[in-house]
Amino acid sequence: MTTSDRADLRLPTVAEILTLPEVRRGYPTVEAAQSALDRPVRWVHVSEVPDIAHLLRGGELILTTGVAFPTTDNELVTYISDLAAAQATGVIIELGRRFSALPAALIQSAEAHNLPLIALHSEVPFVAITEAIHAIIVNSQISQLQLGEVVHRAFHALAADAAAPQEIVDEIARLADCPAVFENVAHHVLAFAGATTKATEALDDWEQRSRKTAWANHTTVIDGRHWLAAPVGARGQVWGRLVLLPSIPANALQQTILELGATSLALNLLIEREEYLLEHQTHRTLITDIIEHHYSSPDEVHARTASLGVPTRRQSLVAMVVLHERGAPLTDIARHARAREEATAVSRALADANATGLVGLVKPGRLGLLISAPSEVRMKNVLVSIAKAIHERADKLIPAGTTVIGVGPPVKEIDDFHYSFTDANEAADAAENLPGDLLFVTTADIRLRGLVHLLRDDPRLQNFARRELGALLTHDERYGTDLTGTLNAYLESGGNKSAAASSVYMNRATFYHRLEQIEKILNCDLDAVESRNSLYVALVVHHSLEA
Repeated sequence: MTTSDRADLRLPTVAEILTLPEVRRGYPTVEAAQSALDRPVRWVHVSEVPDIAHLLRGGELILTTGVAFPTTDNELVTYISDLAAAQATGVIIELGRRFSALPAALIQSAEAHNLPLIALHSEVPFVAITEAIHAIIVNSQISQLQLGEVVHRAFHALAADAAAPQEIVDEIARLADCPAVFENVAHHVLAFAGATTKATEALDDWEQRSRKTAWANHTTVIDGRHWLAAPVGARGQVWGRLVLLPSIPANALQQTILELGATSLALNLLIEREEYLLEHQTHRTLITDIIEHHYSSPDEVHARTASLGVPTRRQSLVAMVVLHERGAPLTDIARHARAREEATAVSRALADANATGLVGLVKPGRLGLLISAPSEVRMKNVLVSIAKAIHERADKLIPAGTTVIGVGPPVKEIDDFHYSFTDANEAADAAENLPGDLLFVTTADIRLRGLVHLLRDDPRLQNFARRELGALLTHDERYGTDLTGTLNAYLESGGNKSAAASSVYMNRATFYHRLEQIEKILNCDLDAVESRNSLYVALVVHHSLEA
């Protein structure tokens, strides 16, 4: 549906009717209320009786010759005032049969009541005028019915396809041919689509602008604006509202689209069950768009994040990745429930830390966060607070100590955020194999053990470990020895044989003898630095693969 299509839905105005060839043949002149010619005409009545007003429903254009009009000025004034009270659109009087010119009282009353009064200076068949006008009106009504059917089919299709909120809002904006916003009760934008307005314009200071508008439990026009709003909710609970932002007052079809759209969104929320999951979906989409550079400009991202209560302009930005204990394989339903619980726990942890950010499930078992702070100094404190809060809340859901957090370096520009996210991902992946009990891990903490963990699936690394240690592992397996453990103690001690023997509670002679066995089996010199380094890396790979 386009703007030109929507023109078919408008009823003809008095001004447009005056341009019809059938009317122009009468040489019409506007005698009163020139400023009201933009009124729409719903129907045309040909009537000579003066008491027609009580039969009108509003929006009618009266055609008359005036042959039965009253004779006194007061009665002419009453005739006009009654038509105005009945909300008639205008009066067209053909001169010649009763009036050679319209009476001053008639003109003055029409001007006073702002009721368009037109004189026809030449005889015109009224039937030709009514047929021309009614053809326009009927065609408009047929077009409206056809478009209404299109709208209903579109929403039926969205329901059948279990469309996501963003898809629903996209379709609402397309059908209504104007921007559409779906916000929650906190005035955060959950979904936006704009047919004719850029996101940076429609969403600019959205939260502040929206808070100034009153909420209602029914479809309403927001005072002082062309906004049309409808609540979104069910079972007595309101989750948000859907707002259309047309550039002119909304028409009946746009109101229908708004109400059907609000119903579709409410059904979607009932299926999802929880409002916060919807916000997490919005966050996830935005995080993904930022990481993959699916945006037209940084200003667009700043507008979208600000509409969710997360400032990103002139802020220090850090990516955080949270991995939870995977455990036994879960069913789809259980995985969905777990993801919802984890995302909610992390969101609440942000609130606990008095921090602002986006939280979204970027992959199963992997939550991605965009953390925003006014400065890098503030960010350091925020990250510690967030990490502590995440561990505290996660430990209530899953076994303690099974949550790891990766943190990327701070960036100042939204275009650079994907670098921070890449580092946070690597740090989180490596954290599973790092010693110690760190609140969170950065790439600076990865070092050799973390690097090997990241590359553990590389066949070249696996083959290297097999070449270096294969003979020793085979020996241990065949004879039930633990020479691999002896080698590990020796290398962990930095080549200090005495310290290594003490660490495994073994006398030196026995330990030295075992080192000699290892040298023979591996055909290497353990006093050589390169041999020790190669074997140490191979052991780290071996332990990583066994983990």
